[in-house]
Amino acid sequence: MRASNNTRAKRSRRSQAGFTLMEVLTALVVFAISVVGLVALESRAIESQKAARELREGERIAQEVMADLMSRGFMGLVQADFTGGLNPAFPYDDRVVPAADRLRSLGLPPVDIDPTDAAALAAGGHTSITEGQYIVFRSVDWVTNTADEPPNPPVLGTDEGRINGLTFDVVVLWLDYSNPSYPPPDGLLVTDLLPEMVVSTDPTFRPYIGYVQLRNVRANDAVLQGI
Repeated sequence: MRASNNTRAKRSRRSQAGFTLMEVLTALVVFAISVVGLVALESRAIESQKAARELREGERIAQEVMADLMSRGFMGLVQADFTGGLNPAFPYDDRVVPAADRLRSLGLPPVDIDPTDAAALAAGGHTSITEGQYIVFRSVDWVTNTADEPPNPPVLGTDEGRINGLTFDVVVLWLDYSNPSYPPPDGLLVTDLLPEMVVSTDPTFRPYIGYVQLRNVRANDAVLQGI
């Protein structure tokens, strides 16, 4: 009877002794793995939010640029290119425009602040602005009747009426750092980007470039208005 009591006493003391070292180490390992997993998930969520914000801003910039093109006079777009060169051949684009003049920023200043103050705000640490994150490409082509196609470039004052319409393409590009598997190389600038780099079948294709592309068509309203 006494031996049985001693056995029960030993078991009672063992049960009150707490966790063993192995149990503590196992718990710590499980906890560390869980923390690492949560940190990785949080980091990925932050990157996803950043990528979504960049995409939304790229869409806004593309729509703004397209709206500007659509608001221009039809005859002006036919008679001069983006640098003011007269009688351009079609299609033409704005690659001759300095890249610095085609940069756009991430984020807008508050609506009650003059947009011309954006650079000053950024210099002062305004966190909603990242200067020069996007670059814009515009191109203009014509729509003609193949049975009555004018010469290219058209003869000004004679052939404008034979142009049925114009097509506008707007591409906005930026460096996308949200995918750790394909980060942009060090030293690459947004001014180095070209629209061909987002075409998967092109030899210059790069998976780390984010982009938005819009296309629109405008009828020859100058002819319709008798201009």
